[in-house]
Amino acid sequence: MVCESVPEGECCLPRFRLWTPGLLLLISCVFFFQGYESCRASSDHNTLFSASVVKIIDGDTIEVKHLGKKLRVRLWGIDTPEWQQQFSHKAREFTRHHVQGRQVELQPKAWDKYGRLVAMVEVGGRSLNEDLLMEGLAWVHIYYCKEPICREWRQLEKEARLARRGLWQDNNPVPPWKWKQSHK
Repeated sequence: MVCESVPEGECCLPRFRLWTPGLLLLISCVFFFQGYESCRASSDHNTLFSASVVKIIDGDTIEVKHLGKKLRVRLWGIDTPEWQQQFSHKAREFTRHHVQGRQVELQPKAWDKYGRLVAMVEVGGRSLNEDLLMEGLAWVHIYYCKEPICREWRQLEKEARLARRGLWQDNNPVPPWKWKQSHK
């Protein structure tokens, strides 16, 4: 440390103290984001990749392990009831029964504002998104489901409604996006 050129009365701080925290932060970020970016790199739109389901958060959110990293996945295009809504536990149980501990195929669509991968989820060649709709345990999400497949999904939802399966047993079920607005 060289402090000869510092005017009298001013402090001479060792230089390593100024850059060491920044360097440590940079190194930490590189290691953290390396795993995060490996998930992002392998999750380009329409590129399927496999992951193992390690936890069920709710009917439309799971946690998977991919390349040694845990990743939250939100099912794309559908919305299951919120925790306080009727049929939320049945939707969660349906998802748990079909994917817990199993290998799934993920077809990424986007990343949401909560840092979750939004994806279509397949297990054993079947779409979990579609199965939840057919069982009457989810709605097609009117704000986010805009692709051609959404037309087919609306038909699956309609068939479940007409057959009064799942949440359609209720005369007037409230979609989660409306329920959240009224419970802010």
